[in-house]
Amino acid sequence: MNRPRILIVEDEAIVAEDLEMAITDIGYEVVGRASRADDAVNMALELKPDLILMDIVLRGEKNGIEASREIKEKTTIPVLFLTAYSNLELIDAAKSTEPYAYIVKPFRERQLLASIEMALYKSKMEARLKESEEWLATTLRSIGDAVIATDRDGCVTFVNPIAEKLTAWTQEDAIGKALEEIFDIRNAGTGDPVESPVSKVLRDGTIVGLANHTILVARDGTRLPIDDSGAPIKDEDGAIIGVVLVFRDITDRRHADSERERLLKELEAKNAEMERFTYTVSHDLRSPLTTIAGFSEMLRKHIEDNNTEMIKGDLGYIERATAKMDHLLTDTLELSRIGRVVNPPEDVPFGKIVEEVLDDESVSIKSKNVEISVADDFPVVRVDWMRIEEVLTNLIENSMNYMGCEAHPRIEIGNRCDDGETIFFVKDNGIGIDKSQHEKVFRLFHKVDTRSKGTGAGLAIVERIIEVHGGRVWVESEKGIGCTICFTLPSPLEQSGQGA
Repeated sequence: MNRPRILIVEDEAIVAEDLEMAITDIGYEVVGRASRADDAVNMALELKPDLILMDIVLRGEKNGIEASREIKEKTTIPVLFLTAYSNLELIDAAKSTEPYAYIVKPFRERQLLASIEMALYKSKMEARLKESEEWLATTLRSIGDAVIATDRDGCVTFVNPIAEKLTAWTQEDAIGKALEEIFDIRNAGTGDPVESPVSKVLRDGTIVGLANHTILVARDGTRLPIDDSGAPIKDEDGAIIGVVLVFRDITDRRHADSERERLLKELEAKNAEMERFTYTVSHDLRSPLTTIAGFSEMLRKHIEDNNTEMIKGDLGYIERATAKMDHLLTDTLELSRIGRVVNPPEDVPFGKIVEEVLDDESVSIKSKNVEISVADDFPVVRVDWMRIEEVLTNLIENSMNYMGCEAHPRIEIGNRCDDGETIFFVKDNGIGIDKSQHEKVFRLFHKVDTRSKGTGAGLAIVERIIEVHGGRVWVESEKGIGCTICFTLPSPLEQSGQGA
């Protein structure tokens, strides 16, 4: 899959360098950098990037707003503004170019990444909407219009092939008959006859159209939603000598309108979900940040004591927490966008993953006096190690969050075999989950108990990670008697398709 291509327009070299490093680290491609407006326009037209990060204030006579306006006139490339200024007049001027977002420098990496994801997603959805509208216009042009002409008395004098098809009347049968006989139009809701537009034209002498929700009842009983207009045919003296009626089948347009409305609602829902997601993702970053903060303090003490072994241990915890935080941020954003495994799967003893997660969570487990039991017969799985660590971390933390007032909180991590399939599980003796909530718990930001300190993102992330590994995840629980989260993972045999 092609990586999104980004053009950076920034006149401060250090800021531009930081932007390029951040963008490259998350897997995007920087196709070029510009520091002046004219260069930005030329590079945008030549390189055709997927997104432009545009500083508002640039060197030279033109600023980023003017450059963005020129680019918008010639392309549909989305622009995301970067600025160190919060001047309202400047922001108002920038609005005229309809940018996808504003980021005030100095920016935070999480804010930058979330804004890029949002801009790319909006651009994609707008392109789909535009494509849908273009498809609708092409469809209407291709089917043509139906035409019926009458004399001054409203009797049919001409029917073209499209009109023959829609009314099921041939021209031979229709000529000479009153228009109302072959052009039977009714109100779609009530079924009552609607006044013929020809009658209106003959009476008022002006161009008229049908009211909305009008259907045509064809000779064979077929009912079609239509749109039409009628215009007078006049002689040289301006006297009305007949009427021409132009109408079309708008079934496709009705469907296209419904699809466009659906896409708009989907876009709004996705935008709202993305905004909430970027705001609450800090929930899952707190654990590694706490580890880093705690062991940094211990590292300072051990350096003062010159305790080499403890220093190495502290650094190991900090390095692993940093890596986990980095993977959590970049992989989760990548996962929410395209839903695929980023790191190549590898054969991993599942017990090793459990051991490392419990080591990382040891401080939290001890502080809450939770008893942990672990099976000793875990198989090897073929997975992205870091992401399955994330799954277990979320499940353990979720269990601890819902322990309630249990005097002896316990968590069991194990596996079982059902019909030849290995099922992994994390089981607790907490407050449990009512059966009506089993499917809802995997929804993003859904909480079983509002008293929980979590944000509701943990199980949603668990489900996505398991799904992209080709596995399944579900709940086995009843209210008041604990909860078991079960999931499956691919084995090396399943991945390779052959025996050892």
